[in-house]
Amino acid sequence: MTVRLGVPSKHRVAAVIGTLAIVALVTSRAAADAADPSLADLGRLSIEDLANIAVTSVSKRPEPLSAAAAAVYVITADDIRRAGATSLQEALRLAPNLEVARINAFDYTITARGFNSPESSNKLLVLIDGRSVYSPLASTVFWQALDVPVADIERIEVISGPGGTLYGANAVNGVINVITRSSKDTQGLMLDLGAGSAERTGTVRYGGAIGDLATFRAYVTGFNRNDTSAALAGDTTRDGVNGVQGGFRADGGIGRDTYTLQGDLYGNRVTDDFESLWGGNLLARWGHGFDDGSALSITAYWDKDDRDAPFLMDRLESYDLQAQHTFAWGSAQQIVWGGEYRAWREGLFSSDAFFFAKPWATVSLGNAFGQDEIALPVRLKLTLGLKIEENSYSGLDLLPNVRLAWQQSPDTLFWAAVSRSVRTPSRVDRELMSPGLLIAAPDFDSEKLIAYELGYRGRLFSGLSLSVSAFYNSYTDLRTDALTAGGLPIQLQNGLNADTFGIEAWADYDLTAWWRLHAGINTLHKDLRLDPGETDISLFQSAGQDPPYQAQLRSSMNIAPDWALDLALRDVGHVVRPFMPAPVTLVPGYFEADARIGWHVLQSLELSVDGYNLLHDRHLEVYDPSSYAPRDIGRSVLVSLRTAL
Repeated sequence: MTVRLGVPSKHRVAAVIGTLAIVALVTSRAAADAADPSLADLGRLSIEDLANIAVTSVSKRPEPLSAAAAAVYVITADDIRRAGATSLQEALRLAPNLEVARINAFDYTITARGFNSPESSNKLLVLIDGRSVYSPLASTVFWQALDVPVADIERIEVISGPGGTLYGANAVNGVINVITRSSKDTQGLMLDLGAGSAERTGTVRYGGAIGDLATFRAYVTGFNRNDTSAALAGDTTRDGVNGVQGGFRADGGIGRDTYTLQGDLYGNRVTDDFESLWGGNLLARWGHGFDDGSALSITAYWDKDDRDAPFLMDRLESYDLQAQHTFAWGSAQQIVWGGEYRAWREGLFSSDAFFFAKPWATVSLGNAFGQDEIALPVRLKLTLGLKIEENSYSGLDLLPNVRLAWQQSPDTLFWAAVSRSVRTPSRVDRELMSPGLLIAAPDFDSEKLIAYELGYRGRLFSGLSLSVSAFYNSYTDLRTDALTAGGLPIQLQNGLNADTFGIEAWADYDLTAWWRLHAGINTLHKDLRLDPGETDISLFQSAGQDPPYQAQLRSSMNIAPDWALDLALRDVGHVVRPFMPAPVTLVPGYFEADARIGWHVLQSLELSVDGYNLLHDRHLEVYDPSSYAPRDIGRSVLVSLRTAL
C-alpha cells in the first residue's frame, strides 16, 4: 500500500511568493514615506557579521556560519527580542527550517523535515547548553516543562537534517541547540515584564562577580497563560497554565582552564490540576586549552523531571557524563573525538487501562565518536565521521556521516552530505500494554534513516544572503499499530517505510541601513509504504501531521533613532491525513501576521507593544484528539518592559 502526500500546486506556490513580494513592496513604500533613510541602526548585526557568527553545533567546535556544511539557521538574541517572543517555543517559530505548531495553552509539537504531531514528533534532539532534554518515555520532548528566560538566550542554532554522528541516536531529523549567555555578559539587575490579553510574564535577574575568580547570575521567572478556545462543540476543559522557575549560572577561568556551573528548579501547573510538572537540573563543565591549540572539555549533568497527568505519574531522573577533545593533525586535518555515558531511571505509574509491564526501568546508552575534517585542494573540505552507540533497548548502532564542501569564495559555499541516523525504541514502543487491546512489543526495533542532502550558502551581493538546501530522506522500520493474527490485541511493529523530500530556503536582505527583510520557505513531500502483509489501524499516525509547505516574511525597521517596527507574515499549508477511501483535511491552512513596535525610552529601558495572530480571531494548528482536545489559538496583545540597571 502506498500513500502520497504532496507539495502544493505550482499555482499555490506562486500565489504565496507573489503575496510576500507585494507585501514587501507596499511596506517599502510606506516606510520610505515615513522615515528618514539616514536613521542610525539600533546595533543589529550586518549581513557580513551574521555570516561570521561562530556556530558550534555543526562540527562541535567554533566555525563561521558561512563555512558550516549543513542546513543550519541561527536565531540571534536580537531576533528573539524584535519578534516579541516570550518563550523558547515561540522563538523557534523564527527558524524557517522548523515546523512549530501550538497544541494548546501549555504544549507544542515541534520538528524538522516532517513527522510532526503529539504522537510522532520523536525525531528531533533538543539541547540547552549541552544538556539533552530528551525523554525516554516516548522519544520526545515535553515542551510544557521547558522555560528558558528569553533575555538570557545568546543564540539558538537549528540544524535540519541528521546529527547522529556528533549527537547520537534520536538526532534524526534535526538538532536544536539553545546557547545561553555567559554570566559575565549579564551583570547588574535586569527586569523583563509583560502583560496582555493572553499571558503575563516576568523575569528578575541579578548578576555579579566573585572577585577575579568568577562571575554569576541568579534569576526568578514566572508566567501565567490564559485558556485557549475549544475547537470542538461540547469541550468544557480548561488549559490555562502557570509556572515559576529559578536558577543560577557561574562562569570563570584560571589560566587555560575555564569552568561553568549552572542549575534550575521549576514547577508548572495546568488549570484544574490537569497536568503538573516540577523538577530541576545541575550542570558542570570544565574546559582546558593546550599550547598546541587543541582543547579538552568535560561536561556532567543531573536532571530530574516529575509529571502528574491524568491517569499517569512519571518520575524521571537522568545522569550524563561526556568528554570531547579537538585538535589539528598537521596543517590539513581538524579532528574532534569523544564519548558519553547517560542513564535514565524512570518510574511510570498508570491508573487506567494502559500500563507498563515494569513500573520502574533503567535505560542507558554509551557512545564513542570521531570526526575528521580534511582540507583538500581547490578549497574542498571532506568530513568523515562515525558514532558507535550502545543502547540498552536497541543494542549497537552505527551512525556514519560523509560531507563534502566547496568554499568557492569566502562568501559562497556548496555542500553535499550522506548520513545515517536512528530513533531508538522508547518505553511506550516496548512496554505499553492494555489487556485485550494492546500487548507489549519487546522486539520493537529502531526506526532508521538514510539522508541525502545538497546545499548552498552565500552572499549574492552586498546586503543579500541566501541559503538553500534540498533533502531526500529514506526511512525504514517506522512504527505501526498492527493487528495480531486473530485481530485484537494490537502490537506496535516496525511495518512502515517512507520517502520524503523537500527544499528549505531563507534569505536576509538589507534594503537600507535601517530596514532588513527576512524570508523563508520549506516544502515537504511524503510517500508512505507498508511492508507486504502489514497493517496499520492508526492510518499512519506515526507519519505525523505535516503541512506541505510553510512560508514566512519578516520586516525589521528602525523607523526613528529610538523606535523599531517589526512585522511578520506566515503562511502554513493545510494538513491532510490519508484516511480511506479519501484523504481528510485535519488542519486547514492559515495565514497570520504579528507586529511589534518598540521604544527605547533610555538606552537601558525599552517599552514595546506586541500583537500576535492579528489577521484572524483564532485558528487551529494541531488536530489530534487522541492526545489532547483540539484548541484554537487566538489573537492577542502584549505590553512589555525590559530594563537593565
